Amino acid sequence: MMRVARLLLPCALALLIAGCQTDEMRRDFVAARYVQQAEKHLQELPRDTAQARAELDRAMALLPDDHDMNLRLARLYVLARDYETAAELFEALPEVGRHDRTLLAYCLLKTGRRRAGVQMGLQVIEEADRLHRAGAITRDEWALLLNDAGYLLIDGGADVDAAHNALRRAVEAFPLESPIADSWGWALAQRGELVEAAFHLERAHRHHPREDPEMLYHLGVVYSRLERIRDARRVLQRAIELDPGFEPAQKELRRLGRILLPLTLAQTPGRRTA
Repeated sequence: MMRVARLLLPCALALLIAGCQTDEMRRDFVAARYVQQAEKHLQELPRDTAQARAELDRAMALLPDDHDMNLRLARLYVLARDYETAAELFEALPEVGRHDRTLLAYCLLKTGRRRAGVQMGLQVIEEADRLHRAGAITRDEWALLLNDAGYLLIDGGADVDAAHNALRRAVEAFPLESPIADSWGWALAQRGELVEAAFHLERAHRHHPREDPEMLYHLGVVYSRLERIRDARRVLQRAIELDPGFEPAQKELRRLGRILLPLTLAQTPGRRTA
């Protein structure tokens, strides 16, 4: 019996290890499928952000502590607007690259850590300028970094001069690049330069290869402030059609509804206006 046990033990261990490896492979495969489905829901239109978040949560529960996968998940959580989870994943990484630091800074601003977010965004702008002067990055990458850092500061509520300066230089370098034109238009809108903002936002929308919910939202807000109510409602409704879970667009459309209702009532036949 002892000899048989000695022979069987290695076999049992081999089967156990093989079984564990099979389970790990199955787990990794299922997690990868969840991530792929989440990407699909975030990239395709209409966008299904809620489903994407659910699939990302399932993937994260299955996956081991893996740098590349956690970085991928962090980026996708930003797209899914779960900024708290994205920030946790970014901050757990031993190192975050320049472009991903703009995403982390945005998450910090969106989750109330304003000082840290502003500081990180400004650092990205300073680093981009330094590397560009040294010839260490291309003009395209420089402009992209200025755009991303400037936009995150403006959209995150940090209306700082350095962000406007960064976006102005980016749009001067690439005036027809849709994301850059959109960022600059949104920055102008925050400072009340609405006519100029509409020009750049319309240009961004016109030159973008496909309709983008966020660009439409920016344009709708500016149209609303310019009292172009019909245009505002049209583009906001389209933004929500493309991204039904886009809460800022929904909120702005509800605000327009409160403006339009008294006007509609006043124009109804048989009603007397004050």
